[in-house]
Amino acid sequence: MKKVFSIFALAVLLLGFTACNDDDDDYRIQKITGEILNNSVDIEEGQSVCVATSAISMEWNVSTSTISLNYTVAVTTNSTATVSLTDVPIEPNITYNCYTFSAANGGNGITNLTGYYRPETGCLYIEFLVFGTHRVMSTANLYYPYLKYNITNSETSASKESPNGEMMIYINPKDMSAQLAMGNLALSENSGTIQQMVFYGLHAEPTATGYHVTYSGDQRSSDGTYVLNAFDGTISGSGKVVDGTFTIDEKFNGTFNGKAFAN
Repeated sequence: MKKVFSIFALAVLLLGFTACNDDDDDYRIQKITGEILNNSVDIEEGQSVCVATSAISMEWNVSTSTISLNYTVAVTTNSTATVSLTDVPIEPNITYNCYTFSAANGGNGITNLTGYYRPETGCLYIEFLVFGTHRVMSTANLYYPYLKYNITNSETSASKESPNGEMMIYINPKDMSAQLAMGNLALSENSGTIQQMVFYGLHAEPTATGYHVTYSGDQRSSDGTYVLNAFDGTISGSGKVVDGTFTIDEKFNGTFNGKAFAN
């Protein structure tokens, strides 16, 4: 599976999955704890009604290929639901280059649960229905390792494609602020590959399929090297897909499209 680029090490951009192992000759369990971001959508209205994080605990029994997890989500501003899975089969998915699992029933009132998990990056995507009225999208680490950048210099009209780009977005549900990290891209034919550029001060809005992340102004990267003038990104597919546009240093106009999982 594809290696995570260097900004993955920046804890400020992660929802903080940690793992420990229990090992012997016949038995191995990965115990995982952290936070997961939830977006609850009213199915009838077709719009997001609540975004919040939850503490989640998960155990992956490698020897039996099963997964157990538990977390409580805010479905609306005054109601919650608890996801609870015990020893559900989890299988490698060659098409998506990750592990997948599903459950017809995932707790009281919770149905049609599907999940994607990539242990190398800590990316966990879970989607389910609550009492048939709300659809909840849960995501940990909005990280897109299968991503392509296309950048054009407005002054020279020269363009550069970076087919192995990567992107990570962190959303704070308390104020819906967002942080952006872009990596493995070149701004022009004459510039080298940029391993990472990190920007703060973006804004996210929840949607029925994910989030809309935007910025307009002049935001200098955390290392002071680049200036983000504009960003318009759409996270869709319940968090598994991202695409959009951006402008850097007032002349590099870029587009991007990517996925969390290969296909």
